Amino acid sequence: MKYGNTNLPENVRAFLEEIIDDEELCDAFYSRDVEIYDEAWVKDLEDNFQQEFESLMGPGDSSYKNIKAFARDGTGALWVVLDDELIGYIGTEGQCGIVSRNINEFMNIIAALKGSSLLFDFWDVDTLSSEEAFTEAYEESDDEDDDETDYSEVFDKFINKHGFTHDLKTIYEYIVKGLTVKPFFQVIATDDDYGDSDSVLGPDGQEQLEALIDALNS
Repeated sequence: MKYGNTNLPENVRAFLEEIIDDEELCDAFYSRDVEIYDEAWVKDLEDNFQQEFESLMGPGDSSYKNIKAFARDGTGALWVVLDDELIGYIGTEGQCGIVSRNINEFMNIIAALKGSSLLFDFWDVDTLSSEEAFTEAYEESDDEDDDETDYSEVFDKFINKHGFTHDLKTIYEYIVKGLTVKPFFQVIATDDDYGDSDSVLGPDGQEQLEALIDALNS
C-alpha cells in the first residue's frame, strides 16, 4: 500500500491512495480545499512535524499528543488525525479543533458538499444550531460551477463506492457530532508572546463550541 512508510492509520492511508491514484478525484478534493499529496510529502511532514506545528500554533501544550497530518488546505493549514481516529484541523491563524469523529465521516462530508461550498462555510454556531438552519445554509450555498470544475459525478461515484450518504440530516449530524467531541482539541500557549488557540468556530476560543453545545441542547 502507498503511504506504507508513514505513521498514518491504515484506513487513512487507503483513502489517500485511492485519491492520489485518481487524478480527477484528487482534483475534486482539491476543489473542496483538501489537498492530497504523495507519500514523500506526508513522510517529510512527519519528520518535521513539531517544527511545522509550532510555526502554525506557536509554542504550547496540545490537548492531543498523537497528531498526524494527512493533507493541507489552500492556506497552508493542516488536516490531521488525532489519536489515530478523530479528524482535526490546524489553521494558520491560531485556530484548531476536531472536525469529524473519523476518516469515513470526514470523507463523506467533503464528498457530499454542494457545488463549490467548503466545510469551513458551515463552521458557525447559528448555522449549526439546528438542522433547519443548516439545511437553509446548504441550499443557499454556491452551486454554479461550470462543467470544468463541477465534480458532482466524481463525488457521487466515490460516495456510492463507499456506501456513504447524501442525506442532509446525516451530514448535519456528522458535522455537529465531530465539532463537539470532548475533550476539545486546543493548544495552551507556553510563551507569553502567544495566545491560547481559538476554536474553528471563531475567535472566542472554546466559548463558541460551548455555545454550540448549549444551542443543540436547548
